[in-house]
Amino acid sequence: MDYHFRIKRIRANDLVETPELRSLWEFMNYAFAHSAQQYPEMGVSEGKRFEQPSDFTKEMGIDGVTFIHYASSSGDPNGNGTIIATAGCKPWSPAMKLDERVKRMKEEREAREKEPANAQERGNDSFYTKEHEDQLLQQIEKLGPMTDDDEQDDIPRWEVMTVCVHPEWQKKGLADRLLEKVAEEVSSQVKSLNQGPEFKLMVRTMKEINEKYWLSKGFKPMREMFFEPGLFGSPTGFHIVDLSRDHRTT
Repeated sequence: MDYHFRIKRIRANDLVETPELRSLWEFMNYAFAHSAQQYPEMGVSEGKRFEQPSDFTKEMGIDGVTFIHYASSSGDPNGNGTIIATAGCKPWSPAMKLDERVKRMKEEREAREKEPANAQERGNDSFYTKEHEDQLLQQIEKLGPMTDDDEQDDIPRWEVMTVCVHPEWQKKGLADRLLEKVAEEVSSQVKSLNQGPEFKLMVRTMKEINEKYWLSKGFKPMREMFFEPGLFGSPTGFHIVDLSRDHRTT
């Protein structure tokens, strides 16, 4: 079957006004669930990556940009195509201090609890349930702040977000192409703001599942945090690792 491919760039905020947001949300949750099922020992095979479509746009923020990779066949009557991959980016938020992290999580919980309708919609299948948040808050209080001594320079940093490829389209270079798009986007943003000739792409991910992939793409580990067994149902515990890759504007 012959396919036509296209990649669409769209600001995360603009997605709110389009029907594509729900399709993208469903695709990312599907890809997350498929990936998590490959590692049942980690205990994160249930739930959704984003409980509501708006959770994605909130996480991306006002400056976030996402790329959506479509494939359409010659028999597609509308020619719109199907989402087969996506990746996004946003300005990097350096590690927050302990009190700031705990305060923000508690504020977000209190806001949700004041909206019973939203709480009911979330149900019990959310990746971040109230029980999980309790565990995470306790863990953060034990860990203390992550060091950010290596982020005291003026080099712009952007985070690579939500890299997802449909299982049937994996190992075809789609993720690499989207990462190129992300790097081009950040380079353009940095140049337009006269922020210098260099920038860094950042990734925050679960070490046990994804670190090997990002190392193969030239990213280097910066720091990591270990979360104890029991958090999110993981019987073994897991590490969250931050990685970075150096770039020059083009």
